Amino acid sequence: MVVHKAGGNMRSFIRNFCNQESILNARVTDVLRAHDLYTPNSSVLCACSGGTDSLALLDVLMRLRAEGGPHVMCAHYEHGIRGGSSRADADAVAAYCAEHHIPCVIEAGDVPYYARAHKCSIETAARVCRYDFLHRVHIREQCDGIALAHHADDLAETVLMRILRGTGPAGLAAMRVWDGVHLRPFLFTARAEIEAYIREHNLRPCHDVTNDQQDIQRNRIRHALLPELRTYGNPAVDDALVRLSILSAEEDDYLAQLAAEELRRAVCRDGLSAAAVRALHPAMQRRVLRLFWAATTKEQDFSYHQEERMRALLASRGTAQCSLPHGWTAVLRYDMLFLQHGACPTKQPQGDAEEIFLPLHCEYDIMTFKGRLFSLRRGIVMRADEWQKAVCGKAVYADAAGLPPLVLRTRRPGDYMRLSIGRKKIKDIMIDDKIPREPRDSIPVLAVAGSSEIFWMVGGRRSILAPVTEHSTVLAVEWEKENTTS
Repeated sequence: MVVHKAGGNMRSFIRNFCNQESILNARVTDVLRAHDLYTPNSSVLCACSGGTDSLALLDVLMRLRAEGGPHVMCAHYEHGIRGGSSRADADAVAAYCAEHHIPCVIEAGDVPYYARAHKCSIETAARVCRYDFLHRVHIREQCDGIALAHHADDLAETVLMRILRGTGPAGLAAMRVWDGVHLRPFLFTARAEIEAYIREHNLRPCHDVTNDQQDIQRNRIRHALLPELRTYGNPAVDDALVRLSILSAEEDDYLAQLAAEELRRAVCRDGLSAAAVRALHPAMQRRVLRLFWAATTKEQDFSYHQEERMRALLASRGTAQCSLPHGWTAVLRYDMLFLQHGACPTKQPQGDAEEIFLPLHCEYDIMTFKGRLFSLRRGIVMRADEWQKAVCGKAVYADAAGLPPLVLRTRRPGDYMRLSIGRKKIKDIMIDDKIPREPRDSIPVLAVAGSSEIFWMVGGRRSILAPVTEHSTVLAVEWEKENTTS
């Protein structure tokens, strides 16, 4: 009997609590605390159109500010799409902010003009202009984050849109609660709960009639496709789409960590080792290429078709290239993949350098020097043909662990090499090997960095340093005459 009474009291307490303290307040508080933003010293820029969702978010943040939450600032972008109605929305947001003493920044734009100038849809133009405005204000006012009112219904719609367009795990992840700049405290809250909050607090949101227009894809999904899908055996299809997004985001985060590590292994001088990327699973190849594209170009739009074009280059032999967006070209040359903006280069720029440090820690690298192209590999197992290359002077092989730092340069006065018979001057070795006087000063050598000791005279002898054993991690340096016609 006592237990039942206690349970009844608890249920009564919860009902009373929910009536007194909004569920939305609690959820937003949890999100802010999770990302260290629930402090009076933090500052959040709230994007507010004046509509139901953004007005509710602004109201919640305003109330939390009085309870020790972050400082709140409002930003409203007037798109210039609906004439007087757009201006009325801006006035309504300004009036709300004035009433509640919230700093407010309002900017008017011309989205239709932007759409015409950039040959894109009104929907795309509005999004680009709005986010450009928000990011400018965010930087200028030194805010800690931009609060956006995307909710669970928005997330479900976005996931479905991307499925229809064709997407991968990253696209299914769609939106994150926090990405380091954008904060979405309502992301797992249903719009019905937000509407209930609006009614509870007697707020008067603006209505954007463009949200009802069926010529916009998102509106067609919202008003036609999703209601139809709910009739096909799963009334909770919205929840299923949200779960899909959550699971995809978690898996995408994990795979992104693996891809970043593989990219680090594959990176060589200004490019990627094609061999290293080819050795990866196709799914990981795509991720590594996408990361490489973003890191090199600072662009994010990299489609599946562009990924496949770069993957096709990996299967090429010799020199190949393909065009990519924004004036970039992907080039495969000497088994190195790199991105070039504009015209394709014919050779690497370091060829005129006085000396080049060899990146002995890299799994693969490539460089040019004095008209020769040098490739560096490590971790290999020597084959019979590679021993023949060493005999012919086309390559040198060494125990990677036993090598000191090396530089690629030409000979200098006092240079010497340690041989099995003892130490000998490079000048004398060249004489003994009957190398003509004229080319001697242009012959590349691998020298111990900061010294006169020569490890290898390219095309000729090597020193007794770091011999290869059956237990060696082998470092190979090969050379060929540079082809400047490709």
